[in-house]
Amino acid sequence: MKFRIPKRHPGTTDFATFLIHCCDALDRSLPALRTVFLIAGVIAAALRTGLLADFLFVTGLLLQFSIWFENWWLHKIR
Repeated sequence: MKFRIPKRHPGTTDFATFLIHCCDALDRSLPALRTVFLIAGVIAAALRTGLLADFLFVTGLLLQFSIWFENWWLHKIR
């Protein structure tokens, strides 16, 4: 897959371009992070770690909700 560098606008600093790139990469990694947190939460619950299991599982659910909401919002405004 070919890497696309975002277009630079006049007056955009190198740091702002770097920050935009990092935020875009984080946004693309959310589905994988959601899966990792949900599986880690289930494994932690099986190991009876208590608060850690709750934290991991709820984090995965919040990521799932954010992905669902983004998809719903994009379809709603079209």
